[in-house]
Amino acid sequence: MRLQKNQNVIPAMVRRHVEDTAFYWSQNDVSDRSPRLHLSDLNRFNATLQAHLDGIEVAGVGAWPIAMAMLERWKKPGEAFACAYVAFTTGEAAELEALVAKVQARPDELLRGVISALAWVPNHIARNVIERWTEHDSRPVTVVAALRAFSLISSQITSSVSSANGDTWIRMPLHEFLTSSDAHVRAAACRVAANYDDDEQIKERLKDALKDPDFSVRARASIAVARLAKRGAYRSRPSEHINEDLTIQSAETLWQCIVSQVAVLNQATGWYANQAKRRLNRWVEHLAWMVTSGSSHVSEILRVMPARTALRFVAYHGDTDHLGFVTKQMADPRTARYAGWVWQVITGVDLVASGLVIEEPSSADSALKAVQIDDDFGLPLPNSTVVSDYRITHCPGQRCLNGHVVTLRSMLEIMESGSQAVRSIASQHLQSLDPDFFVSVRAPAVIQIKTIDQLQELMHLEGLHEPTA
Repeated sequence: MRLQKNQNVIPAMVRRHVEDTAFYWSQNDVSDRSPRLHLSDLNRFNATLQAHLDGIEVAGVGAWPIAMAMLERWKKPGEAFACAYVAFTTGEAAELEALVAKVQARPDELLRGVISALAWVPNHIARNVIERWTEHDSRPVTVVAALRAFSLISSQITSSVSSANGDTWIRMPLHEFLTSSDAHVRAAACRVAANYDDDEQIKERLKDALKDPDFSVRARASIAVARLAKRGAYRSRPSEHINEDLTIQSAETLWQCIVSQVAVLNQATGWYANQAKRRLNRWVEHLAWMVTSGSSHVSEILRVMPARTALRFVAYHGDTDHLGFVTKQMADPRTARYAGWVWQVITGVDLVASGLVIEEPSSADSALKAVQIDDDFGLPLPNSTVVSDYRITHCPGQRCLNGHVVTLRSMLEIMESGSQAVRSIASQHLQSLDPDFFVSVRAPAVIQIKTIDQLQELMHLEGLHEPTA
């Protein structure tokens, strides 16, 4: 009925806005894997998404029946993003309740879209929802969404939100969420707690969470503790080495969680396998910066992981000592193209320009069809024999990306000009050098550009030194 009463609503147009919002968000959500999409492309891409979001806002409550119908039909995170955006911007209690009911029924599929919508809406809207969803009697699914969205919002240097005023957004004390009976809530609280470097109670609760019975909570706690240790948050006396010890403990804990997740992945199929792989990849990216260059444990890490996951670890770790492992993977058709990309990303040597590729097989080759992977489309096929003999300049004991030693300045340059897949690695390196240098490559492009500009200005004004990873 509201659809007919709203004179601003043309049903066919609103349906197009909702459908395209879901589509463009879904593409943005996986953009960090793209070796061809750059920040300038992402900016134009996001502008189109924002235009559809503007259309949804103009329609107001009139967009709700269409957005909910799309969510009920497709049950995908993109539709959850569009539906949540409508519910958040209209602020209707009934719509929020209906949204929560849908998400609670399928949290694994839909929660990511809702979290992202909370991070995309204006801060004053996000704050109202987060306050409402973290009250004493809030359901676990809303608490998880609120905490994870708050973690994303408050981590951006461009945001006026921080852990210092987080208690005005989050109604319940964070340490109570860290000891919740729900493992998903505890894991989400660990993400937020990574920014509470002045709260002794929270820091101790995080250390306790390294022994949590749920391995997903242990994983998130290990990442948070390592981030805090990087800031020196646990040291009370200059002579103490507790931060170094906690970093090692966190890496060991995360590694054991990754082993458990590999076992989960080996048993999963279909959609659940994709979700298990997504989680595994995220944890591996974090482990890559937590493990020091030259560590004797890397060989064991690479041996246990699936080949493509191990290659991902090497790409994010950046140690040239492991390029031998990468070239070996070029001999396997299932990993050849991705291995070539990892080798190129670390060394900065263009495979095609340097003549290190082989002629593309015929498209009729059945063996080729059997091993094609979406992420590899467009990547060249390396000549593993020639690549193995190619002489490169090594950077012993240092991490490299695009052939350069990892520094704040070199990583910020890549954040401006690199592809999304390379920028994802640079983003992780930035935060490992300085925990405050956070740039999410899946955030709106305008926020990324503003963040990069502010970080460069910060380096200039404060004369920050150039640490290397």
